Amino acid sequence: MRQGNPGATTRWRLLSFLALLLAFAMVVSACSSDSEEDTTDTTTTAAAGETPGTTAAASTDTASTDTASTDTASTDTTQPGGVCEDGENLVWALAQTPDSLFAPTYFATPEGSGLMGLVYDNLLAITGEGDLVTSAAESWEAVGPTTYVYTLREGMLFSDGTPVTPEDVKFSIDMQSDEAVASKGSFLFENVESVTVDGNDIVVELISADSTWKFIPAHMMTYIVSQADVEANLAAYGTPEHFPLGSGPYMVSEWVPDSHITMVRNPNYGGEAPIFDTLRFPVIPDEQTRFLAMQSAEIDGTFRIPSAALSQWEAIAGINTVPSFIIRGLTIDMDQEPFNDIHVRRALYYATNREGIVTGLFTNQAVPAKELNAPAMYEGVLSADEVAAAYAEIEDFPFDLDKAREELALSSVPDGFSLVINVPEGHGASDSITQSIKDTWGQIGIDVELNLMPGGPRFQLILDHGPDLGVQIIGNLPDVPDPLVLLQLYYASDQAAPGGNNSSNFRDDTIDAMLAEATQSSDPVEAARIGLEIQKLVSEQVPIIPILWSNQQWAYDANWTMDPANGFSNTHVFVEGLHPCG
Repeated sequence: MRQGNPGATTRWRLLSFLALLLAFAMVVSACSSDSEEDTTDTTTTAAAGETPGTTAAASTDTASTDTASTDTASTDTTQPGGVCEDGENLVWALAQTPDSLFAPTYFATPEGSGLMGLVYDNLLAITGEGDLVTSAAESWEAVGPTTYVYTLREGMLFSDGTPVTPEDVKFSIDMQSDEAVASKGSFLFENVESVTVDGNDIVVELISADSTWKFIPAHMMTYIVSQADVEANLAAYGTPEHFPLGSGPYMVSEWVPDSHITMVRNPNYGGEAPIFDTLRFPVIPDEQTRFLAMQSAEIDGTFRIPSAALSQWEAIAGINTVPSFIIRGLTIDMDQEPFNDIHVRRALYYATNREGIVTGLFTNQAVPAKELNAPAMYEGVLSADEVAAAYAEIEDFPFDLDKAREELALSSVPDGFSLVINVPEGHGASDSITQSIKDTWGQIGIDVELNLMPGGPRFQLILDHGPDLGVQIIGNLPDVPDPLVLLQLYYASDQAAPGGNNSSNFRDDTIDAMLAEATQSSDPVEAARIGLEIQKLVSEQVPIIPILWSNQQWAYDANWTMDPANGFSNTHVFVEGLHPCG
């Protein structure tokens, strides 16, 4: 079910989420991203605490926002020569074929997350306005700091007509920690003690209080799957060999790798019937070909807009800026020589022209970053002045080649060195950033070789966490609306291990203790302030070089309208926000 509970009178509101979107929109005007290929889809607000005993259910009323929306004129046509009415088809271009539509094995691109959200359902969902509402759950309740109870709606069916059971929900959560499944999102479930079924209720017990958990049932890692179908077809599940089975509004009817994916309405869907009968997703890797297809009305939209061509796309399509708080930067392996030398890390930072990268390559689409989290992630809980003061204390290394040379002269490699950086193929943002640092680092005696490789295998090298990770380019959007998530991913010691994102191998007992205190706090203000202090302390050690913060941008038919979206709502039936009739 996607419509929430019409009889409900309360809503679990993301903590000042709209304020954050508006704040960030003012900082990053028309901000964009090519896409997320290389890491987990992962936070934004400082919603770091929760009051036990609060019950949440969906509401049919939602707050309006002028963030991430484009006002366009309505029209009576949906496709060339078509009539504006239900039953029309949608043609939405993909830049690449998803490797899988099974979240545990592949979830790091708009292609993957956007399409999976059409097939599967979650217990909860995050709307484009930033509300956390019920979906497959009829209601949910935090009965204590570590206990959550979700009541499953009755009568739900998978697209093959089999019932959706509480046992399926339990399995969908438990499998994230199953070594046989090898979920790339297993880190989100490390704090789960147990999942049990009591009648129509699913009870989740956590090991310790966790500020992020309340959002996880809306995350794509908790898409509800059929236990019987996954267990019988695990090796091929969610691929062209065995289509995914879900309870969402659509089902896959055809999948030709590197050509197209077609979906049709799920005849057993229990929610409101979607407007489009058929969804066709042609794969168009070439940016200019996608542009021409949009210009000639061969496609109705796409997730991918090249940063350098934004003005051209604005002339032919509606543009939906999707607040996502994406961080792009570099991690530096602090275990590996010569990167274990603080002077080397400082030299690299000084030699990185963040402002030049933003103004020259991402004009009006990004801002230079100082840390993992954009400031607006905190401003919904703390005042803008307090956040600004905290960010002013973050150790910063503005572009200065003379200072870079001075730091290198103090290091163990004063004459420079060479290194290889793996770059994901077909990813414009990563390519632009690495080309820039190859140039500027070369000017201080550091020879950079750029090794192009497929995005999936490149990221798998990080997850495998072998020795000598060197310098890795990262592009990460938060998994859920909590600023502690990115700090956990990149600064927690237990993430400097196979399956973890901490490719800097940053380890600090004090930071680990602070992270634990913040995530277990029931006071969002306290948690946010701890997060800010963590950022300040970590910056002094230079485990990462943050480069820019950006958003996603989608293109759609200029004659249509599109509802607001955000980096968390796109995993839940993004097509519901499209309105061919205006």
